[in-house]
Amino acid sequence: MKSIVKWSLWGMFGIFTGLAALYLGILAIVRWDHLALNASTCEPLGLYKLEGNPFPLHDGELVEVEIPGPDHHPAVAEGLRYHWFPANQPWIKNIAALPGQTVVLKRAGVWVDGHYLPNSHVERRTPGQQHAIIHYPFGTYHLKAGQVWLYAPGNYAFDSAYYGPVPETHILEKARPWWVIPGSQYWLKRGG
Repeated sequence: MKSIVKWSLWGMFGIFTGLAALYLGILAIVRWDHLALNASTCEPLGLYKLEGNPFPLHDGELVEVEIPGPDHHPAVAEGLRYHWFPANQPWIKNIAALPGQTVVLKRAGVWVDGHYLPNSHVERRTPGQQHAIIHYPFGTYHLKAGQVWLYAPGNYAFDSAYYGPVPETHILEKARPWWVIPGSQYWLKRGG
């Protein structure tokens, strides 16, 4: 009996050591290859390759972006308070609109220069109806110099529809999918 317990402990130690080595190996690859992990359902789950200088910016481009400041964005403060996303971790988003473009925000969604952004319906409650969600005021916005409107197509995506336009200076790098799970941005089912 003692030998069985001894082998079980060694087996568990081996599994733990193997998992720890795998985790450290993945971290090393991520850092070496300049990858970012997206664990939210805003964009497909997975790893994104960061490709450096994002400028000049283009519509539809995928970028890594610094989280807007909670002091000036009530929706971001709310998200941090309820732990909907970690603090100080950049996001992966699409650029939906640039300076000079017009964004119309309605409960039904977002239009940029008259074109509807798919799956951009503004949610009012979190999954399970636990909390009300603060959104940016509905209306028409003409983006000024230095502003961009961010968009993510996933269900319950947290984008500019909730915190408004962000400064171009918040855009950190270009990004592209490296290894992602297609369709995972829709796993979290929408409410009504």
